[in-house]
Amino acid sequence: MIAESEVLDVLLIEDDEDDYLITRALLSKAESIDCNLDWARSFDEGLESILSSRYDACLVDYRLGARTGLDLLQEVNDWGGVETPIILLTGQGDLEVDLNAMAAGAADYLSKERIDAPLLERSIRYAVERKEADQRIREQAQLLDKARDAIIAFDMDGRVVYWNKSAERLTGWTADEMLGARAQERLYDSSEAEKLEECHETVREEGEWTGELRQQSKDGEELVVESRWTLVRDSGGQPTSILVINTDITERKRLESQFLRSQRMESIGRLVGGIAHDLGNLLVPILLGVKVLKRRESEDEKVLQTLEMIEKSAERGSNMVEQVLAFARGVEGERVALQAATIIEEVAKITTETFPDNIDVRVDVPEDLHDIVGDATQIQQVLMNLCVNARDAMPDGGVIEISASEADVSEAEAHRKMDAEPGSYVCLRVSDTGSGIPDEAIDKIFEPFFSTKAEGQGTGLGLSTAYSIVKSHNGFVDVESETGEGTTFRVYVPVATSSDERRGPAASGELRDGSGELILVVDDEEFILETARQTLEDAGYRVITAQGGEKAIEVMDRNGDQVEAIITDLRMPEMNGFDLIRRLRPQFPNVPIIAASGMADGRTDDAVQAGAQTFLAKPFTAEKLQATLQDVMYEDEDAASVEG
Repeated sequence: MIAESEVLDVLLIEDDEDDYLITRALLSKAESIDCNLDWARSFDEGLESILSSRYDACLVDYRLGARTGLDLLQEVNDWGGVETPIILLTGQGDLEVDLNAMAAGAADYLSKERIDAPLLERSIRYAVERKEADQRIREQAQLLDKARDAIIAFDMDGRVVYWNKSAERLTGWTADEMLGARAQERLYDSSEAEKLEECHETVREEGEWTGELRQQSKDGEELVVESRWTLVRDSGGQPTSILVINTDITERKRLESQFLRSQRMESIGRLVGGIAHDLGNLLVPILLGVKVLKRRESEDEKVLQTLEMIEKSAERGSNMVEQVLAFARGVEGERVALQAATIIEEVAKITTETFPDNIDVRVDVPEDLHDIVGDATQIQQVLMNLCVNARDAMPDGGVIEISASEADVSEAEAHRKMDAEPGSYVCLRVSDTGSGIPDEAIDKIFEPFFSTKAEGQGTGLGLSTAYSIVKSHNGFVDVESETGEGTTFRVYVPVATSSDERRGPAASGELRDGSGELILVVDDEEFILETARQTLEDAGYRVITAQGGEKAIEVMDRNGDQVEAIITDLRMPEMNGFDLIRRLRPQFPNVPIIAASGMADGRTDDAVQAGAQTFLAKPFTAEKLQATLQDVMYEDEDAASVEG
């Protein structure tokens, strides 16, 4: 702000003495400023005087002999510019001259035919005050030049007037590149235009604005900043510039998004796990009952066809429940050393033989690739699910590339990727040239039943199953996609160590019927008890049922010496299966117990630790029930026969 007693040194560059006298007379009438006026009579004299930087303001006539005031402004800029505000004077108003003058850096533009003492006084005062305000901003910003925050100042036209070192580090744009440029054109894409307009309106009306903005660096990298805007005014209350302080929160937002996604997946897991448990209970009597009816109605072909249809539908529902449970509680299986190249070759063979001819499947696997730790069938399922998704994203054909490479994930990299731990991995990649995944869907693709495909073209369980399989292998999945360009899934599976042996799958024996052994079946669902009883009786067993843990205790008190195996649900009211097993195990140490549940609680090991021999996941078929019972009842006998 200009003090009342302060004298301003003003330079007038004018080749007409009459105009000089008029200007001096007008300034003598000024009420708010006291001017000491010097006169330069020519272009060269004026250029030398203005470059001395001795003046608070400079008035320049447009016509200076053969040269013009615009030429003078250009010369000044060529010399590196001056802080002295320059006001251009012309004989008559000309919009083109006005625009060129302002573009060249003039502080104001006045027409001599309209000029009077108050107008000239006001123009000089505002120009000097704007210069002082800009100087204060520069001085204050220089003190923060080493701060971690990006500090920017731009004028009311959006042109940058200050750009600190942190702004350079954050965006990649240097001060020389940004000064005088419009920040909106370089830092923001069109998607932020509406929000930026809101920012400008708010800061003009309220004096400040705070919020988050998405920017892009010089290299095109997306940035998220917490931005604080403050309106700077001169002594007359007129807005002169906007001071902006940006804090880089890109990493914080990524971690927040990752955390929220992890929470959402966990919540969905609990939800679908509970639903799957109830669905499993509903499917068990259907699967077991169909088996019983098929045995009893073996002569009626139409009845058998109907039962076959019911059985297939129930099995399909059972498979879906198993996939949901796999997502919710993880996937168990044998973990051995595997050659990733062999698995990839098998997947490539299947896809090449079954996918349309317009799909080109390519494989790129190095010869010296390390082994991975996992279940071969499950890893193959992951790659097949990804390949099927890639195929569906290319209805008109395209390229699927299956490749592998070794990857060492550092602490910093693991910190940036969901579910990742530092270590050595083999990265299995499935890339396609398809339609890509929309931005709004990328965070939801691993959720069960979520699908971007048309209704009826998918269950939405493929990627959720793949996600759960990889997670259960202590690995993680990363995805990159661009709409219209294609998608790349990266599956990271831990590298095998010397202690991980290669082993083949165990051979399974044939089912055999029972010989009148007494089996106790415990569940809180009456229809499960009844269908399990009929199934086991048809298989040659005798069966006692108990609806709940307390009833099971009573049955065992009466018939415990005759019971040769127990099948109990884990999730029951009053006394659950865990408590029942703990109660029975000390009294009947030699009676095998099978723990059954459809609840995705991941408590298989807990059931075994409580005293159960094995775990049976619901929904189960009659064959699975009989096979599990056979395993626990004749385990020692089968082992002896194998050794013999």
